[in-house]
Amino acid sequence: MILSEDVVAHRDWLLNFVELPEPGAVVDLGCGSGADLLTLAERARHPKNRFVGLDSSEKGIAAAAGTATDTRLEFRQARLEAPFPLGDHEFDVAYSSNLLECLADPAAFAREVGRILKPGGTVVIGHWDWDSQVYGGSDKALVRRLVHAFADWKQAWMDYADGWMGRRLWGIFNQTGLFDGTPHARVLTNTIYSEPWYGHERANDFRSLVKRNLASADNVATFMAEQEVLATAGRYFYSITGYAFVGRRR
Repeated sequence: MILSEDVVAHRDWLLNFVELPEPGAVVDLGCGSGADLLTLAERARHPKNRFVGLDSSEKGIAAAAGTATDTRLEFRQARLEAPFPLGDHEFDVAYSSNLLECLADPAAFAREVGRILKPGGTVVIGHWDWDSQVYGGSDKALVRRLVHAFADWKQAWMDYADGWMGRRLWGIFNQTGLFDGTPHARVLTNTIYSEPWYGHERANDFRSLVKRNLASADNVATFMAEQEVLATAGRYFYSITGYAFVGRRR
């Protein structure tokens, strides 16, 4: 999958929090097709580094394994509700991006991250806050309804959905007492309304809300038409806030 430059910039922001051990072991929890783990492996050249990716998607793991030629990389299919199929104090770095919203018990996930990390190990957990999406428009109530509906949408592949996960990260990890960490935030912004920019992609996702009776076809059509008008007039604007918890295992 080719990422747009706005998404690449945000992804790099999150990955840059990772302090790579030389040598050491890194785990990506919810690795998808493995893009983030592949990037981290490219940045760490020590031959004894170890990179492990876990994801519940058989398709994602197959794609990751199919593109990985680095023998230091390992991908496994596994559900990420606690407990993880990993050993105590096995890793120097635990990384995860946009996974926690799908888990019914994120506090248990945070405790498991503490279990698998070595003392002094690094944790980097990032997540969009879906309810922080900002679009322009003349009908504020309409835009708010669509953003809120999207944030609360439990998609078919999700066991759970929490559109406020970004803003919850700090509290979830801090309350465990297992980490010394800091919350971070970054706002992705768009002023272009076209493929493959992130705001355009998410706006098009609003069409799926109609099929699930979470929004009316008229409301979505009105919203989409106005985004085009704003773009033509040079007034289009979109933003979404991504949050990260970055810390060390006590």
